[in-house]
Amino acid sequence: MRLSRFIKALFCGLIILASVALTFLTYYGSAATHEIVQSARSRLVSYLQVVDSEMQGLLLDDNDTLPPGDMGQPVELPKTLSADIKKQIDDGWAMQGLNQYASDLVSVYRRLPDIRDEWCKEPGRFLPELPPASIVIVFYNEAWSVLVRTVHSILARTPPELVEEIVLVDDCSTLAHLKTQLDDYFRPLKKVRIVRARERQGLIRARILGAKSAKAEILTFVDAHCEVIVGWLEAQLDRVARDPTVIAIPSIDWIHEDTMALNAQSSQLYFGSFDWTVNFQWKARSEKKVKAENPLEPFDTPVMAGGLFTINRTFFAHLGWYDEGFETYGAENLELSFKSWMCGGSMQIVPCSRVAHIQKRGHPYLAKTPGGYSVIKRNTVRLAEVWMDEYAQFYYESFGGPKYRGTFGDVSARKQLRERLHCKSFRWYMENVFPEQFDPSKAVARGEFRNADHGGDSCLEWPPPLNERGVSACHGRGGHQLWFFTADGEITREDHCLDYDGNKLKVIRCHKMKGNQQWVFEESVKHFKHVIFNRCLEWTDHKLKLNDCNESTVGQKWLLQHYNASNLKVV
Repeated sequence: MRLSRFIKALFCGLIILASVALTFLTYYGSAATHEIVQSARSRLVSYLQVVDSEMQGLLLDDNDTLPPGDMGQPVELPKTLSADIKKQIDDGWAMQGLNQYASDLVSVYRRLPDIRDEWCKEPGRFLPELPPASIVIVFYNEAWSVLVRTVHSILARTPPELVEEIVLVDDCSTLAHLKTQLDDYFRPLKKVRIVRARERQGLIRARILGAKSAKAEILTFVDAHCEVIVGWLEAQLDRVARDPTVIAIPSIDWIHEDTMALNAQSSQLYFGSFDWTVNFQWKARSEKKVKAENPLEPFDTPVMAGGLFTINRTFFAHLGWYDEGFETYGAENLELSFKSWMCGGSMQIVPCSRVAHIQKRGHPYLAKTPGGYSVIKRNTVRLAEVWMDEYAQFYYESFGGPKYRGTFGDVSARKQLRERLHCKSFRWYMENVFPEQFDPSKAVARGEFRNADHGGDSCLEWPPPLNERGVSACHGRGGHQLWFFTADGEITREDHCLDYDGNKLKVIRCHKMKGNQQWVFEESVKHFKHVIFNRCLEWTDHKLKLNDCNESTVGQKWLLQHYNASNLKVV
């Protein structure tokens, strides 16, 4: 009986293998058959697993080589490569920001291990009845293997009843393989629908296009260069089904952009944050003031990383989708984060939902966009003007002041949206959603810390310019010359503090234990005195050092910008 089943399965598999190889030869010639044969072979293995898990051993013994990248293993290329292959690799990096050659060697049906914690797999963990989702994927000139593998990973590892549809939004790609060839490839898959923008929208507006065309009440957004882990969607849907004002975010794992290896991350140990240049960053959950009893339960995050999340469609529309005045890419994650919290919703990372993502080198999406990286600045200024209230000034000061704003378009409609929704203030957000965040409004001083020597034209700077020692000519553009002096006595650049161990001055991670990082500013003589060593910060002989305090030494006098002594009382 088993043998007959095996013969039947093998026969079907060989037909699949032969037909796919013949099709590939017809269209592309024999020189490039390796990838498609490996892909079909992987499908055959999967088919045999379904027929009978024991049959795979009859086809692949322990000495047989599995397809490249199988089970998330890295693609290992020979140390010596031909000039042609090297060029293909270089071209892939330039176009895609990843090793496309390695990706093309990996089956679009590749298997991945279940890396979830056992707690996540327990029966009854999620609601028994979950709503289906429209899964929206925006792409622009994406590599074929990367995009198609994203779709197949979703279809292979998601209960079909939970997938209303997969909406592929083509943001006016120019690569030929993403036109008729993509249509033909996905035509047999009835749940996959391609929506094509008539003109270039940019990632942000293309997501809105996909969201508005979606059929389901629940929307799940996935980047076009991801692979999902089994159970990924159920965990996100559970949160949104229980509370339609929650935005659910998966725990993000890493697909190595060079080797395509799956690297399981400990992202459940981190939450989303931002600095005062208003750039996203991760922070350790150990810094949170409210500790979770179970780290695997969904937990609040002040901001989200970006392109991976599930949201109720009605709630998304209620929030005004994204700001359609945003261009291409950048800051949309922060806008959705701020307004979800400030306008009646919340945002949670779901550790039981695992999605692996390729972090491309550079931003290919931006590199080939008119305006390039400047669109991020414009978007962030719009964000600050609408949502950050008086805290917007701290963003501008990071780059030299209000003149940094430049042209950012009309934001009156977005301000009206905020007023109509009766959204809370950004100060409320800081105090209630993100109390761990450094608050510049409570600093004793912020901005340039000028040394009085040489006419007061030299500023404390870190990292210092080449051949300098911590002080250089003031330039008025913020950046490395933007400092804060806190009520706790820290001379800080947000997360990093000026530290003195009795021998050497350095800037290291703030540890919040005072000690080597505690200073006092003696306003009457303009001295920064180290509390433990009772010595003063001095700029002398083009070096920053600590010396015995002397009121007549000009190099020990510091002129602090935006000094507010009343904040010394704040603890």
